[in-house]
Order: sequence, then structure tokens, then C-alpha cells
Amino acid sequence: MQKSDQSKNSGCLCFGKKQKGEFPKTFKKSAKILKKYKDNSLDISDDAILEVMIRLYISENKSKAIEMLQRCRINPNFEANLIRNDLEYFIPQLINFLVFHQQLSDERLIQFITKASQIDFFFAHLVYFQLKSLSQIVAHNNRVELKIVQKFVQEFEEKMTSNYQGNLLIATQILKIHLDDSLKSSTLGKSITSLSNKKIKQEVYQGSIRIKSLKQNEVIQLYGTNEWEQNMSNKSPSQYIVRNHEEIELEDYTSIFESNENILPLDTAFQSNLNFWYDITKICDELSKSNSKTQYLHSLLNKINANLPAAVYVPFVKNQIRNYAVLNIVSKESRVFSTKMRSPYSLTLEIYRPEIEGDYNEQQLFDKQLSLAIKTNMIKNDGNIKSQYIIQEQQTTQMNRTYSLADAQNSFNNEFQNIKFNQFNYQNNEPESSGIGLFYNYRQTNNINQDSDQGDEMIDQQMIIQQPSFSNATDDQSSNKGVEQNTDQQVSKLEDQSKLEISSFNSRVSYLQDGKGLVLSQEEYIEIKQAIFGENSLAQQERIKKQSPFQALKSWKLVHLIIKTGDNLKQEQFALQLICQFDQIFKKEGLPLKLRYYEVLSLGPDSGMIEMIKNATTIDSLQKNLQKKFTQFSDFSDFFRSFFRNNIEQALQNYVQSLAAYCLVCYFLQVKDRHNGNILLDDEGHLIHIDFGFFLSIAPGKGMEFEGKVPFKLLSDYIKVLGGVKGTLFQDHFRKLFYKGFKACQKHQNEILLLVEMMYTGHGTTLPCFQKGEVALKELENRFNPRVASDAELFVYVQGLINKSLDNWRARWYDKFQYFAQGIFY
Repeated sequence: MQKSDQSKNSGCLCFGKKQKGEFPKTFKKSAKILKKYKDNSLDISDDAILEVMIRLYISENKSKAIEMLQRCRINPNFEANLIRNDLEYFIPQLINFLVFHQQLSDERLIQFITKASQIDFFFAHLVYFQLKSLSQIVAHNNRVELKIVQKFVQEFEEKMTSNYQGNLLIATQILKIHLDDSLKSSTLGKSITSLSNKKIKQEVYQGSIRIKSLKQNEVIQLYGTNEWEQNMSNKSPSQYIVRNHEEIELEDYTSIFESNENILPLDTAFQSNLNFWYDITKICDELSKSNSKTQYLHSLLNKINANLPAAVYVPFVKNQIRNYAVLNIVSKESRVFSTKMRSPYSLTLEIYRPEIEGDYNEQQLFDKQLSLAIKTNMIKNDGNIKSQYIIQEQQTTQMNRTYSLADAQNSFNNEFQNIKFNQFNYQNNEPESSGIGLFYNYRQTNNINQDSDQGDEMIDQQMIIQQPSFSNATDDQSSNKGVEQNTDQQVSKLEDQSKLEISSFNSRVSYLQDGKGLVLSQEEYIEIKQAIFGENSLAQQERIKKQSPFQALKSWKLVHLIIKTGDNLKQEQFALQLICQFDQIFKKEGLPLKLRYYEVLSLGPDSGMIEMIKNATTIDSLQKNLQKKFTQFSDFSDFFRSFFRNNIEQALQNYVQSLAAYCLVCYFLQVKDRHNGNILLDDEGHLIHIDFGFFLSIAPGKGMEFEGKVPFKLLSDYIKVLGGVKGTLFQDHFRKLFYKGFKACQKHQNEILLLVEMMYTGHGTTLPCFQKGEVALKELENRFNPRVASDAELFVYVQGLINKSLDNWRARWYDKFQYFAQGIFY
């Protein structure tokens, strides 16, 4: 940033005492922070990617670490039950190291990332988005541009655009990589050989050229546009159904906002996806200029539809969504949820999977092929991995630099002087409500007042209604001595149980059905479900599908997103990565702890996309309905047992397992701002937390940190669903699940600590969650390692955490504060 820019920026992030050329302290302290991990590069298996990553951070011999990276799997294994053991999962930490530690100066690492990106376009796009997100440091309208990173992003984009010319960037591009080896020896190869139309199959695996339809299908061209609404919307669906998937011509997407004079006119497949998501996020900025936001949103989405279907995809991993191409935006399902400064909106997309349309029965085969490991050391630099029209280059992994390494070093030295790493005051400028819970509350209101064909993509949701303090909480606390006396016997019994058997669970909770909850008639049940939960996601999907010309496609489905700008989503993405890691720990240990979480992807310094959780609603939204409309329910527990009466055992199982899981996450990560607008309940009984703007070392309150000394939120309203604090479900299941989960997290604590420490040594306190600096890291480690000498003492300690959290007055007062400040019911 030049001096003229600094003078204009009243919120300059400059150091007061900063010597020219000195980097922020967090970079210098990385060796100290990570020194506890031995720099031993021997006997590390190829699948120990986290171990390889830490070697990259701490080893003096970076060449050895990069050589180890070349043996690591790049792509996720879709057959591994979402256990992520691939380098793509660690892209935030990898790019964090490249930018902040190496200042883009390590040519060996750049070559590796470039090569990995050249053979896996999913990897390439995620690298691009992560780099772009780091091209600016954003905090409360203060921005520091890292110009050398911006230049690097531009050159990376050009390199990948050239590399992927001529390819259809969907799953077919990845399928080609293993074709030759599969046909030689594997069982999969035999299956491929036996497929009909082998020649066509081989073309598909090779990511073949785009198939041009024999004739232009007018329906496909017009669907979703303003012209479609004017001329075709009144016709019967049978008149415009696309019955042959080969009529769909996937082309590159062209931006409706940007002129692409500097971009190749044909086959710019890599750029295609960037253009699409640029337009999607740009709409948020455009909406802030309009008074009729919803109408303007629909018109802009219809303009985008004029360029769809296209070879663009949603870069999320769950449910293999990213293997689907975008057909159309269902504009009428989108809603704007404006705040004072921003205009985020919901987005519903029609998608399909092109390569399986011709052989839908072979989907499992394709999925298995996509799950085979891709590693840079297994790819030879020959024509087999290049796109069909790419111009052959002598040095395939060398970026064509327009700047020297010395230029990069000087640029970083100058720009980092403008970053006040350890003096951000995040508590002084808190937004009134920046959480995504608004999307669920407002969506419900809109759905009730709208006709079904224009209603928001309402989620079948259920909520917890908070009631006055439950007296048994003090009884449980007073019995702590008795707990200590019987600890040894209880712990030994716990250790003998590897898992909680569902059959045992059901036998213990079945008595709760007798005399608990109201018996609802079918009409009452439907009325309550519709009013509180809105349109079921499956019902919505069927409604939209019946009106879509693509309804005959075998792989057709919907995906639902939230699009936001003006917020730094890097922290939200980081929080969800940690929650995903906790989920993997529970799965590795075989524990029935359930974390239903959503995906977040930062697309730039202050923009990104968030997966919409379906069939769930906020506690705040549900409670408003119960207090204003459905007053026959005495409290949330009464509603829960009434609504789930026909499936109460499964619902209670889901409830207690998700409650214990999120209590563990909230304790270890110190997740705050847990008011009723940030907690959901889905239609199967799972609790789900959303909006992670406050965790590790930052909390809301502006001096009144109500939640500061609460281990985690556990109000008696939650426990009453389980029969109260002395009920079997709470004593025999919640407490034991929490203890078992605590031990599992202790065992695998390095998986969490490493992710946090690696991120901190790069970002420093530019991420609000690191406001306390190294203190936050030490406190996190201490939570994993309380001062106990045995499992018996640990059991007592863990039960003490539960007792301290039970109906804690601080959590109660925080809910009351949120009610008076923002009208969020408690």
C-alpha cells in the first residue's frame, strides 16, 4: 500500500513500532510453537498427511518434506465414510505456509502445488480460491492488499486456464487418469472392459471434447430466463421435457458482469467456474444498490440462466456434489436477507451428473474410479495427463513469473508493515447480527406468507424452547461427592463398553413414550409440521422437478446454498474444518457421537458460499411459533415427545448423541454466541450448531462476556427432553458419551492442535479467533490435558464440567441479553 493510500485510510493497520523488513511475530515464533513435534522424516507412511504437513512447517530440509508431499493422495476418497486423508483437505494450511511462511519464495513448493493443480482441477480451483482469499487482509472495513499475492493469483489463473483448455471440467476429467492402469490388471479394469460401447467409455474417461448437439434445443436455451417466464411458463411440462441427455450442451460460462476481452474465447474451462462464482457473489454487491432486492435478485439470476447449463460445479465434497454440473438456477426459490450493510441471499440450483446419464447402473463403478488415489509422483509428464488441445510446454510445472523472488520479498516486507497483527480490537465493532441463523428464521416467515410455488426453500426443522430453571440441576451438583466415591467402579464399567448398543438404548428409553406428550391427529400433525417446519425438502424437490424440463434426467437433484459478501468467511471455513476433524475422531473411535455440520468455502477476501442445512430450524424460530400459535405444548420437551411420538426412540437417540458431540466441540473450541438463533434441531432430532464467529479466544459482549466462564451451554430445557438430570438418558447416556468423547479427543488431540497451530503461525491475529495470540493455543492444549492422574480423576473432572454447565446463570443471562437486544426468544 502506498503512502497516499495510507493517508486516505482512517482505519490504517500500521504498526506503531515496526522496523522496515521485519515480519510479524507469529511467523518468527512458528519454530517455537511447533517445536514439540519432532522433526523426524523417517518412517512416515504415505497416508500420514498431517505428519507430512508438520514436517513442511518445521523441517529445515524443505526438499525432503516436498518429496514426501509428492507421495500423498491429492483427492478425497468418497468410499472412506468422509474420513479425510487427502492433501486437498489441508489446502488452507498448505497455502497458509506458502504465503505467510515462505512469502511465495519457495520455487519447489510452488512447482508441487502447480503440478498437483494441473492433474486435478478440483484441487486447482480450491488452491485458487484460497490464494484469492489471502490476497487481502480484512478486518472491520480495514483492508490491506497483498499485491504480490494478487499477482501470483493472476498468474496461477492464467496457467490453469491454459492447462485445462479443451476439457470438460466435470468428473470425467478426473476419471481419465486411472484408465490405463485399471485396464491392465485390476478388477475395476475388467468391469470397465465389460461395459458396452467401450470406445465411448474411453472417450468419457479421457475427459473428451464437448459433445455438440445435433440441433439447438430451444427449451434448454430459454429455461430459467425472463423470456421463459413470458412465453413458456404456462405450458404443460410434457411439452418441453428434455428426454435425451445428449441434447444438453455444456459450454463454458461467460460472466454477465465482466467483459472477457483478456480471456480466450473458446475452451477456457478453468475460467468458466471462476466466472460463474464471481457472478454469484457479485450479485450481493449489486443488491445493496437496489430497493426492490428480491425482484432484482430474480432478474439477475435469470440473466445468469441464459448462460446455463454450463461446465460449472459446486466445489463441495459431501454427497459428491462437486461431480455434478449446474443446469439451472431456480430463481423463484431465492430470497434476500438484508442487513444494514449487506445483502446475502439463498440459492437453489438444479444439477446433474453427465457421465452417468448414459449408464446410470454403473454409478458405483464411476464412484470407485473417482476414489482411486491421485498422487503427483504417479503422473508422468507426457501427453496422457494433458488436455486434448493444450499447447505442449517444456516445463509443465514452472510458473511464468513476471516478478523476481526479490520483488516478492520486498513486497511482503512493505505490505506487512500495514498489518497490525496483535492489536485488532474485534470487540468494538460487532455487528448486530452477522449469523446465518437469520436465513432460517426469515425463511420460515417468508414460507408461511408465500404461496407454495414462490415460497422459500423452507427446511423441515425443529427447535428447542427454553424454559425456566429446572430445580434438579442443583440436586445433581450437590451429589458430586457421591459421584467421586463411586468413580472407580463407574470408570471400569465404562471402559468395558466399546460402544453404546442401540438395542440397549431403546430398551431404556421406551418407557418415556407412556404418558408423555400429546397424541396428535394426522390433521394436527400436518398443520404443525407445515407451520413450523415449512415445506419438506423432498416435497420441494418434487415440486420443482415436476416443472423442470430436466425432470427426465436420472441424476437430477437440487443443491441449496447461502451466498455472502462483506464477511470474512476464512474463519468460518476454519471452524468447520476443525468440527469436521472432531467428527472424524469420533468415527475413528467408533463412538455414536453425531456431528451434522455444513460446508463453507471462502471464495475471496470477503465473500463465499455456505451449505444450507435442510430440514432444520432455529430454536428461536420454533419457540416463537410455540408461544404464539401452538400453545397446547407446555414446553419444548412436550413438543418433542408429541411431534416425534411415532419415532421417539430414534429421535431421542439422535438428540442425546448430537447434544453430547456439540457440547464437546463447544468446550474444546470455546464456541460462544450460543444463543437460540445459532442452534438448530432437524427433523430427525439432531442438534446442530451454526455461525462460528466467536471461538477459541474471542466472545461477544463488549465487556459483558456472559458466557466467559461457562464450559459449554447446557440448559435444563435441553436435559428435560432426556427425562431431567436424574433421568436414565442423561445419567447413563449423556454423561458416559461425553466422557468417552472427551477421552477420544484427548487421544487424537494433535489432529486438532496441529491444524490450529499451523493456521496461527501464518495468519496470526488477523483471524479474530486468535485475538489472544499464543495464550489461545496454550488454553486449547490445557483443555485437552487437565491435571489429573488417572482415568478415575478424569471421570470426576469431566462430570464437574457438566455440572458447572448445567443451567449456568451466565448462559441464562446471555439468552436474556439476546432477547432484549435482538428479539431472540429464550
